[in-house]
Amino acid sequence: MLRNTIKGIAAASLVGAAFFSGFNLEAFRTRREDPLRTSPLLMASRLSEATRPKEAKARTSELAPIDTYHSVLQKILTEYGTPPTAPTELNKWRNKISYAGIDGMVLAVGDRYTEYWNPEEFKRNMEDTQGRFFGIGAKLDVTKDKKFPMIIEPIENSPAWRAKLKPGDVIVEVDGKSALISDSQHLDDVIKRIKGEEGTKVRLGIRRGTEKKDYVFTRAQVNSPVIDSWMQDDVAKIGYIRLDLFSEEADLQFGIALERLQKLGMKALIFDLRNNPGGMLHVAQDMSARFLPSGPVTWLKEKNGQMRSLDVDVTKRRGPLAQGKIPTVVLINGGSASASEIVSGAIQDGGSGFLIGTRTYGKGLVQTIIPLQDGEGAVKITTQRYYTRGKRDINTFRDESGAVTKQGGVKPDLVLVETDKDIEAQWVALRDKPFDRRAAAKYSPQIAKGIELLKGRMAGKPWPKSEKDLPDKPEKSETVSANPKKLGGIPMHSEQRPPEHLAEQVKDDEK
Repeated sequence: MLRNTIKGIAAASLVGAAFFSGFNLEAFRTRREDPLRTSPLLMASRLSEATRPKEAKARTSELAPIDTYHSVLQKILTEYGTPPTAPTELNKWRNKISYAGIDGMVLAVGDRYTEYWNPEEFKRNMEDTQGRFFGIGAKLDVTKDKKFPMIIEPIENSPAWRAKLKPGDVIVEVDGKSALISDSQHLDDVIKRIKGEEGTKVRLGIRRGTEKKDYVFTRAQVNSPVIDSWMQDDVAKIGYIRLDLFSEEADLQFGIALERLQKLGMKALIFDLRNNPGGMLHVAQDMSARFLPSGPVTWLKEKNGQMRSLDVDVTKRRGPLAQGKIPTVVLINGGSASASEIVSGAIQDGGSGFLIGTRTYGKGLVQTIIPLQDGEGAVKITTQRYYTRGKRDINTFRDESGAVTKQGGVKPDLVLVETDKDIEAQWVALRDKPFDRRAAAKYSPQIAKGIELLKGRMAGKPWPKSEKDLPDKPEKSETVSANPKKLGGIPMHSEQRPPEHLAEQVKDDEK
């Protein structure tokens, strides 16, 4: 593992820039295959032999740290008295010990965003970044009593869609085993059982009303939507677009939604980035080009201290948003991070829209994802810092205990908090009418304020004076969700589920 990590770091073709998730997919696809396949148990020893100078190999009186690691690992694996006896469990136990050593090494770097992804984690993150996975294709929430997964909406052209599953259908069994949500089985656990390899089958027990029926699905590739959109105000022609994640498909899906709303006569737009944890750097650049006519999207500070701008690609300058013909409100909150902060900060600095909500998370760092050999996962390393279009440093600094020592994030032009009561009202409305997300959005004070300001803007009124440079006022507590339940009450769990490393990272950072 470590040997191949060094090889991966040296191979520039394997490097892709990202924030919380993703990597350069084309570089990954075109990398050269290495016939050497190693297990976690052999990686440390091979690195030891491959990296030690000859004179060090001849000495045995002193052990280099990597040799010590290898010696301790081997002693544990060979001398521990009560290891698991079943071959499968024994292999899992050995891998767990090996990966724990790697995690400890990464932890010692002292950067919360630098981490190792084991093969399973890397596979999931690839799916999240690409916006594609293998399963039945359904957006899920839990029932009102929070006991079982409930289908909110089948994804178009998916196995669930072809089987004519409906909103409100309840999943009570997966392959004959209960799907009951409990302390020992969470919604993500059920989702993991539903997903699987392409072409394999899964049997779901579905309850519709008082009747239960078994469905057998063949898992297939599903393209997961990261955009949702509708006309929020039919009279004023105010459109709404929500983006869940800056995946590879995000900009394309945004363009389709924008074109559809324009055909419906949209005159103003609410762009919702609340609880969007980030994604791919180049996608943030492409998305910003929709709102900005030219100039920097963000500034990147390299390891050597040099600053370089990442500019709007003028060949992708498109339509009335960048031309200022459609007034735009952008919604942000404490769960908006990374790419969301790049885009919202660029829009704010460029004067292309008005920001409403609460201060964003404050992650001003860029990670590089370096895939290792097949079956060995990847390492994610912080390699750059970024600043907004106006060169603002929005990174939040925390001490070892997790306490904030320097407040960062993008502060909105208008600070407006949504309470737990507001959010619960949106979710009650969504569960009662799963297809009517516009109705649920009516319970959002932030969306309501956006509509009010956009109507005024269309009537010739200026935006209110921005609060972004004013001292912060004490705010009521804000619910920030690390799962797909976004403020605004609109999205829900999908079978794709939120990238676990995104959710866990936000939680860890708030400890």
